[in-house]
Amino acid sequence: MTVTLDQLKDRAAWMEARCRQLEKKAASQNGKVSLHESWRHEYVSFPYLLGAPDDRLASRFKDIFNNVTELSEKSKIVPLPISSEHAFMEKFTHMLEEYGIRTGGMPEKSILQEATAPAGKYFSNGAPVAAKIFEGYSAPPEPFTVKYGQRQHLEPMLQAGRVRISPASYYNDHVHNPAVRDDEIHRTFFIPTFRERLKGIHHTTFQGIRLEYGDDDLVLPIEAPNYFLPSLCDGIHYRMPTDFNADAALIIRDPQLFAQRVISSFLARYPRWKPHYGPVTYYDPYRDFNKVRVHQMSKHFGYAYQREVRIVMEAYDMPRQPMQPEFLEIGPMFDYAELLTA
Repeated sequence: MTVTLDQLKDRAAWMEARCRQLEKKAASQNGKVSLHESWRHEYVSFPYLLGAPDDRLASRFKDIFNNVTELSEKSKIVPLPISSEHAFMEKFTHMLEEYGIRTGGMPEKSILQEATAPAGKYFSNGAPVAAKIFEGYSAPPEPFTVKYGQRQHLEPMLQAGRVRISPASYYNDHVHNPAVRDDEIHRTFFIPTFRERLKGIHHTTFQGIRLEYGDDDLVLPIEAPNYFLPSLCDGIHYRMPTDFNADAALIIRDPQLFAQRVISSFLARYPRWKPHYGPVTYYDPYRDFNKVRVHQMSKHFGYAYQREVRIVMEAYDMPRQPMQPEFLEIGPMFDYAELLTA
């Protein structure tokens, strides 16, 4: 359901009053404000979610909530440091301000239940499986990557360098669990239009094309051609084994060597492809339209807790036949990798 003009006017007036309230408080404190008050003022000065539909706001809340905590080495759910990457605590505070005018402060009970429910899965069988996998293990001092998965698949990878590489389209399948399932081809961005709609404007021109947005924010869908990718993680994170139904973790102590061998093996088979390698760029669909440079190396910020590192193979000429998962042989990995199991 879209936001009506009357709703937009009421909310805009409320935000203006809220902005004056926060500025008055700051003035009474000689400009000294707490961090959360600074975030609140930032939002009410430009409430970019003001015209977003309720269902989109709910999805955003759940995505943010999923990223403001982590699972510690002691198997405890703990909050992320305030200074952590992607500013999720700041985004969460923005959400509280927006919900303040819609519900009085927090999302509906059903949304809160959906947001908090995933935390229970880590303890459904007692201690998280990560506690067993990493018990007594000391992580390498140098940068490393981790492949989480089933032992039956990771053992051949370690012993013979048998690496599965799948097309991006493979992951958008209902058979995968929520942590794995994602549309890796399409990205959707939203450009706030509340100021324009308050003026009676309901369209814009983008790259020479007239776009109607009506009573919604501007929705910009972007599609990337299909590509191949194997995914890794940038370190030991205790949520990952449960999320990926893993009972093992392959620690890759020389990530650059591994990436080089995967890329070389793939290019030996398919020369007309362009490789990319590195950490994934996690984008906020409402705030990061200009942040993404290589779409194949980007992912929705709801998955930011996964801290993914990926190798992408982008085709110069798209294959005529549908792309299917393939296996590469890069040779034994014993010299630079080790397997940990539950």
